[in-house]
Amino acid sequence: MNTRLTGAALTLALGVLLSACSGSTPGTREDNVASLASVAPAQAATSAAAADGPLIRTDTSEEEEERLWKTYTECLVKKGAPAKEEQRRAEPGSDLDVKNKKAEAACVDQKPEQVWERAKRLDPAYADKLRDWVTCIRSHGIDAWESDGFLTFEHLPPENQMKKVDECQDKAFGTA
Repeated sequence: MNTRLTGAALTLALGVLLSACSGSTPGTREDNVASLASVAPAQAATSAAAADGPLIRTDTSEEEEERLWKTYTECLVKKGAPAKEEQRRAEPGSDLDVKNKKAEAACVDQKPEQVWERAKRLDPAYADKLRDWVTCIRSHGIDAWESDGFLTFEHLPPENQMKKVDECQDKAFGTA
């Protein structure tokens, strides 16, 4: 399995795991859309002033990426995040939701970030770079678009096309 696809899958899984609600409305196009977004808007604003966590570049090995996410998950549990099953039942503002947010805040310096996530959080030119990323991806025949500041696909591309997505990310955002 491709590291980027695994990273995207982990990012999506953790986004679902750590957020109580999605922003989509049932019956909208967004219901079946794969997005490379993991930072909810409120979470992004909270973490904007936070210390940088480890950076996951397109050349980060699958093993290293898994190790980084494991370290972060262990921190969340250590800091009081409820079990996975309980998190699914966390209503906004509930005790479970508060525990999640406190654990996330305590572990923010251990949360891995993709290059584009860090740029979204810190780079004032992010919107231009995102447009460049989408344009590059489309030039390779991959259907992608920008939606509310995130790269979005109808379905995640196959592994051979994800390599092009990575190359375009590196071109748009750099690899540092």
